[in-house]
Amino acid sequence: MLSSSDLRQKAWTDVSDAHSGFHHQTLFYAGAPGFLSGTLPFITDALSSAEPILVIVGGPQISLLRASLGADAERVSFADMHLVGRNPARLIPVWRQFLDDHQEHPVRGVSESVWPGRSEAELTECERNESLMNLAFDGVRAWRLLCLYDRDGLDEQAIAAARRSHPFITHNGGYRRSAAFAQGHAPDPFEGLLPPPPSRAIELPFRGEDLTPLRTNVRGWAAGSRVDPERAELLVLAVNELATNSVRHGGGAGVLLMWEEDETLICEVRDSGRIEEPLIGRSRPAPDRPSGRGLWLVNQVCDLVQIRSDDSGSVVRIRLNSL
Repeated sequence: MLSSSDLRQKAWTDVSDAHSGFHHQTLFYAGAPGFLSGTLPFITDALSSAEPILVIVGGPQISLLRASLGADAERVSFADMHLVGRNPARLIPVWRQFLDDHQEHPVRGVSESVWPGRSEAELTECERNESLMNLAFDGVRAWRLLCLYDRDGLDEQAIAAARRSHPFITHNGGYRRSAAFAQGHAPDPFEGLLPPPPSRAIELPFRGEDLTPLRTNVRGWAAGSRVDPERAELLVLAVNELATNSVRHGGGAGVLLMWEEDETLICEVRDSGRIEEPLIGRSRPAPDRPSGRGLWLVNQVCDLVQIRSDDSGSVVRIRLNSL
């Protein structure tokens, strides 16, 4: 069996070409005219080939495309990226479901997971997710995904990240291989450090199976925020899942940290375990699978999930926005 590092490197080096497997292509555009001139030929070519196509972009971009496509817009599936992909870890399951729903045809997708105004933490996770796309869809049937990046609204750091994570770049009406991708390496999805929590963060150690006191503390802390009580219960649920994972798989104990930042509730769970599976939390667990359910659920209910793990232990940081 290949190790997780072997799988990551395989996904990086054995990238499919345009005629088979997963074709992961980026488009750098400027303004509404550049957006339309870059996406419409890709979409209309899919329609002329009777290929199902899913477009996940922001609401204003959906309106632009619908107006330009006219009656053909009814043949395109649309989803609002600001809702579907607020947490970028939810995107791989969406694309997998789209492929499963259309097994009889090659399919296409258009995605804009990186948009102007994304936080630094969100952009970091978007880059990791784009790299993991190459692993998640390596070896599957042929399909094409065009990922959009707005040059007018994004800085050079975001553009450089796109070049590293996409094997193909749109060029002169066609495409070429990305030199930055070819010269890089597949990053470990859990490597690196998160910015340290602020000194005001509340720290709560926990141990053992009874997590009732921990849930009570999280619920009471969230009640003092502007987050809606129903949404706050999602945070309680997510923390409970992470703490349960720590108890069962991370050494039997852990530490929870909680703080608020710009009307966002942030919780972080630390333990001594190590997470190895690159796509954990991004693959819907099979009914008979004993592990992976916790992080799957956490990704579904939180606005952002960040995982860092090495030999010294694991850190999972989650965010829940007030709106």
